[in-house]
Amino acid sequence: MKRAFALLVVMLVLAMPAMAGEKGKCAGNAEDCLKKMQAKYSTMAWLGIGYDTDEDGHWVVDKVYQGSPAEKAGFQKGDILLAVNGVKYSKDNKQQLKETYAKFEPGTETTYWVKRQGEKVELEATLGSVPEDLQKQWIAEHMQQHHPDYQMASK
Repeated sequence: MKRAFALLVVMLVLAMPAMAGEKGKCAGNAEDCLKKMQAKYSTMAWLGIGYDTDEDGHWVVDKVYQGSPAEKAGFQKGDILLAVNGVKYSKDNKQQLKETYAKFEPGTETTYWVKRQGEKVELEATLGSVPEDLQKQWIAEHMQQHHPDYQMASK
């Protein structure tokens, strides 16, 4: 099973190619990468879930961040993501999902369909901004992986 970031994280998975070069490597130097990531995350829309993919390729919620738009909308651990704003989640639909998420910004109203205990459930969420502490965590993890010699300033 592949581990993915929160949102949006679905959003992160879909946003990372814009900041990366071949095979997840950053195009450019560490400073440029850091600046691009800080700019991207500071304006990124955030739902506030984490997910795993199951053996069938379904995206299954494994975390709902406390105080997030997802929590307010009623997302639960174990929900299977089916669609967002009418766009189906599937391996074959990644480009359309990417285009849909590219239009999202904090404040965007969204409608998600999830499968919960065999039932189809509609959830409405107003996307928020990625919390600053989470932005810092994601950036630090990325920099450690792709630019291990770069020393980030601690504040």
